Amino acid sequence: MEKPFKFNEDVGGLFINVLIAYVTILFTLGIGTPWAICRLERWKADNTTIEGRKIKFTGEGGDLLGKFIIGYILTLITLGIYGFWFANTLQKFMIENTEFAD
Repeated sequence: MEKPFKFNEDVGGLFINVLIAYVTILFTLGIGTPWAICRLERWKADNTTIEGRKIKFTGEGGDLLGKFIIGYILTLITLGIYGFWFANTLQKFMIENTEFAD
C-alpha cells in the first residue's frame, strides 16, 4: 500500500538552505532567525507531497518576527518554562501558513 505522504530527499538543497539559514542567524545576531525558520519550512513544503498534491509554505519572516521576539523574551524571563508554549506558537504559525499549491 502506498503512503499518502512523500518527501523528496534533496540533500544538496537541504545543505544549502541550512547553510544560508545559519549564516543569516549568525550575521544578524539572531534577529534573522524568523526568516531562517521560514526558509527551511518553505524548503520542506516544496519537497513534500500529500496524496500526489504539492504543498507550499506562505509564511514570511516579518510575520513571525513579533511572535518570535515575544516568545524569546518570555522564555528567558520564565527560565525556559514558556518554551513549551513558544514551540506551540511556532508550530501553529507553520501549520496556518501551509496549504496545497494547486
